[in-house]
Amino acid sequence: MTTMRTRSIRNVSIAFVASVTLGDAATVRGQQPAFKSGVDLVPLTVTVTDAKGKCISNLTDSDFQVYEDGVEQPLAFFAGGDVPLDVALVLDTSSSMAIDLPQVRSAAIGLVRSLRAVDRAAIIGLNGSVDIRHWFTSDRAEAERAIQKLSAAGETALYDGLYVVLREFERARKATPQVRRQALVLLSDGLDTSSHLGFDDVLETARRSAVNIYVIALRGPLRQVPRHEQDGAILQADYALNTVTGASGGRLFLPKATRDLSGIYTAIAQELFNQYELGYMPLRAVSDRGFRRLAVRVRSQPNVLARTRSGYYASSRATTGSE
Repeated sequence: MTTMRTRSIRNVSIAFVASVTLGDAATVRGQQPAFKSGVDLVPLTVTVTDAKGKCISNLTDSDFQVYEDGVEQPLAFFAGGDVPLDVALVLDTSSSMAIDLPQVRSAAIGLVRSLRAVDRAAIIGLNGSVDIRHWFTSDRAEAERAIQKLSAAGETALYDGLYVVLREFERARKATPQVRRQALVLLSDGLDTSSHLGFDDVLETARRSAVNIYVIALRGPLRQVPRHEQDGAILQADYALNTVTGASGGRLFLPKATRDLSGIYTAIAQELFNQYELGYMPLRAVSDRGFRRLAVRVRSQPNVLARTRSGYYASSRATTGSE
């Protein structure tokens, strides 16, 4: 049973250590896939698109090739888009979002309503603090009510918000043996004004997780940034957000107006519902620590794009979580 909990986090520790031991995994027809204990496994969520950005479905395990530091790895686990999804909707509720918030709420509710019965949503408000209004629930009405109650005030602790939600994902992953994909969808004007953490801290945390991060950064004329600061601040924010989303296997969206939000949330939903979950046991010893770069290819269709996280830290036992 999912319980309602509201949490406001103003002071975030920069310390972060990551580990989780996932095990050998297998999929049984008609059952939810689950990890078994005993063997380290690297989980990958993969999005496959054609040259026009359209998601490609109906691929099988034999279509995929996974490489770690250039060396092909044998797959130990494969599942299609029917794997349950946990999606955290993080909505900027700082004062700069006041005018846009009604449309933001409406678009976010549209994504919640598109979720399947096996999926769960978490609702988080983000301003000068990180306000977890409702953690993972499959109750759509509860999630919608949590979105409707969000109001705008204060500054924007964007990096703190990303960090805190990624850590909550870590705890959620450890709490269940079931294979569940994890995605974080953040909507903001993209400008951090009050975080305790910096970009490097968030990037490090994202690289240690298996969470797809999607960011919708509004860049319309209503953004409340002093004109003399706009160019530099926006360029820096775009670079940071593009780097973090790319490292996670997600995407950065830069809409010009709030009327585009509904279509963007629909595009994100289409990706989430057409992803593949892969896993492999590294051929190289886990004791060989350091960052290992990942790449996925589709052998049957070499011209398509297979997008996943950029790598993982072997020091975190090849998986996600904390030690």
